[in-house]
Amino acid sequence: MPGSYKFIDHTADIACEISGDTIDELFTAASEAWRSSVVDETNYCEIETKTIELESFSKEQLLVDFLNELNFLLFTRKWLFNLIVDISITKKNGEWEIKAEIEGMPLSSEIKLKQEIKAITFHQMEIEKKGNKYSTLLVFDI
Repeated sequence: MPGSYKFIDHTADIACEISGDTIDELFTAASEAWRSSVVDETNYCEIETKTIELESFSKEQLLVDFLNELNFLLFTRKWLFNLIVDISITKKNGEWEIKAEIEGMPLSSEIKLKQEIKAITFHQMEIEKKGNKYSTLLVFDI
C-alpha cells in the first residue's frame, strides 16, 4: 500500500499527517503533500529527471533536507517536482542517506502556484514506527 497524507488544521501554516508502510513510502507521501501544497495538478509536458542524494544524522533531518531541496528546485531553480521514480533510504554508519530519482519540468508561465512554502519545519516532527506503519506530522511554513 502506498504512503498517504492528510491535511489538518493549523494556525497560519500548513500541517499534514504523513504515513507509509516503509520509510521510503513515508518520504514519497511527504513529497506528494509538499507538491499538492504548492501547485494544483498540472500536465507535465517537458519531463526531466534529476537525482537527489543527501545524508543526515537523523531521519527527521533527512526528510526536512529532502523537502527543502524540492522547495529550492521550485523557488530558486524554477523547476517543478512531479513524482519520485525511485527512492532508497538507508542507514549506514550512523548516518541516514537518501538517493531519489525524481521527475519534473521547468516552471512555465502557464503553471499557477498556490502559495510559497518558506521552509519545512521541525515543529512537532518525529518519525515514529507504530506496528507496521511509519508516521509523522509535517508543518510547512508559509
